Amino acid sequence: MDDETLTIAGYPLVRALRRDDRREVWVGADASSAGVELHRALTGEDAALAREAEALLAAEHPHLLPVLDVATDGGAVLVRPLVPHDLAAWLVQRRAPRPGEAVTALAPVASALAALHAIGASAGGCDAHEVRLDGDGAPMLVAAGACVETLRPTPAWREESAGVAADIASWRALAVAVLEAGGESLPAEVEGALERHDLAAAAEALLAAWPALPLALETASPPPAAPAPGRMRRRERPAGLDRVLARVALLAERSAERAGPLVPAAVAALSRVRPRFWAVAGGGAAAAIVSALLLASPGDAGAVGADPAPIAYERGGAGAPEAPDGRAAAEDGATAPAQHDGAGGPDEAVAPGEAASESAEAAGSATPDADPVAAAAALLAEREACLDADDAACLVLLHEPGSPQLGADEPWRMPADGRLEVVQRLGDAWLLRVVSETAPASVLVMSTEAGWTLRDAWSD
Repeated sequence: MDDETLTIAGYPLVRALRRDDRREVWVGADASSAGVELHRALTGEDAALAREAEALLAAEHPHLLPVLDVATDGGAVLVRPLVPHDLAAWLVQRRAPRPGEAVTALAPVASALAALHAIGASAGGCDAHEVRLDGDGAPMLVAAGACVETLRPTPAWREESAGVAADIASWRALAVAVLEAGGESLPAEVEGALERHDLAAAAEALLAAWPALPLALETASPPPAAPAPGRMRRRERPAGLDRVLARVALLAERSAERAGPLVPAAVAALSRVRPRFWAVAGGGAAAAIVSALLLASPGDAGAVGADPAPIAYERGGAGAPEAPDGRAAAEDGATAPAQHDGAGGPDEAVAPGEAASESAEAAGSATPDADPVAAAAALLAEREACLDADDAACLVLLHEPGSPQLGADEPWRMPADGRLEVVQRLGDAWLLRVVSETAPASVLVMSTEAGWTLRDAWSD
């Protein structure tokens, strides 16, 4: 690991993908700039990742996503190919797959699971997100969590293994979902093979039921090579009052150069910053908040903000004026939605590669009491600057850990004509609507003592 670019096992990091209780996953680049996935075990989980590598290398099936390299660097590391397409996204795009397409998607996965069972291993289940599609549309099972359970894989073991049972149940659920989407059902011969815990026979029975058809991906071009690694620089940052003044000065300077109404807005929205911290235990709470938010009625919470005059939104900029007495308006049940305009151009005053990470920290550190529209606008503006600069470290600062946007092939972008309106608040979560004639969307932001971060965004 050098001073300019962060690496894992010698692979430069591009961006974070996800993190769970066992591993963190990053997108990296190999020597030829091809994309790879870097799976690194968290503390105490090296043995689990080693067992996974053992099972995948022993099975050697063409429809198991291969392990390219095994290393140690702050924990056990598995290097696997970066395959951006998955079966879940393909099903959303295809809607009603033909039976032959279902055969192509499902039979190789059943065969890959059978190969694991043949060596005494199990994958621990599979779903549509675990099935990647290569450039030719061939399915590749990730099998994260695979492990060898026995060195003597007998029929009795297959009958009794909980891992094998999970594999069979999850594959059957996936097969039923794919076939029913196209108006078909699982053939009786396949059901019989599953009852015998024989996925190899299930694959053969499925192939015999319908002729296989190729899976047409949305784009015929091969997956793009990984982008250049993000320049995640180590910086000596000021502390205390100097840190606050540096952040405010940076945003005020950028706003002044635009000669717009954002000068007082940047100071108002971002001057009350606090030192940022990572609340690891907050992930579960955030998930609970998001679940409750999705179940809540849109009319359960009053709209936030009063006198919603449009505010100029500058892509790559930061800051927005705080609505006067915004919290009081929310408590009184004010119904006028807060708004935010989305026109603007790129910032030319500050080089994005140099300023994006520091601006990201400033945007994310506005206090939870700030006007949500102003704070969200500042957050999204800095996110645009980070995306333009391809600054991975900056993006990680602006997103909730585990945000789907960190691992998205094409992250959501704020439309140029977008303006923000508050839809609902529930605890620390704020749901906002992006009103746009070209690309309407919704964003979910989190407001905590750690600052404002983006949980997710999606097109409406």
